[in-house]
Amino acid sequence: MEFGDDLTKHPNMPLPNSPNNSGHQWLDLANNPILASQLIYDHEELQNRVDQNYQQFNHEQKTVYDTVMESVNSGNSWMFFIHSAGGCGKTYLCNKIAAAVRAQGYIALCVASSEIAALLFEGGRTAHSCFKITIPVHEDSIAGITQ
Repeated sequence: MEFGDDLTKHPNMPLPNSPNNSGHQWLDLANNPILASQLIYDHEELQNRVDQNYQQFNHEQKTVYDTVMESVNSGNSWMFFIHSAGGCGKTYLCNKIAAAVRAQGYIALCVASSEIAALLFEGGRTAHSCFKITIPVHEDSIAGITQ
């Protein structure tokens, strides 16, 4: 899959507005507690936090924030990957972007690959929990984490 690719070209990928393998409608807010929970934020309070924190961003953070918010405000469905060394403010930036998106009444799902990383995001969840990704575990399963 490449940037700008269309999900309809990939038959094994569930579409956001159609039933996936479990018959779940992602956009059916009444039956989707993950999405419904994203709509209960105080928009005014979030916008005040965003306005205060924007002034604290460094140049790179402002550039990333502005680019992401331009995508949101123009209705584009872009995917962003933010990568840099540890301690550069990625989590801080992601939390502020999510707050800005939520302040506008949109849904921002903050997902991470591990529970520890997910705890750092406001409203964060693991990807496998949020999207019901099956992780097969067997008696001889091991984690292949290397340094």
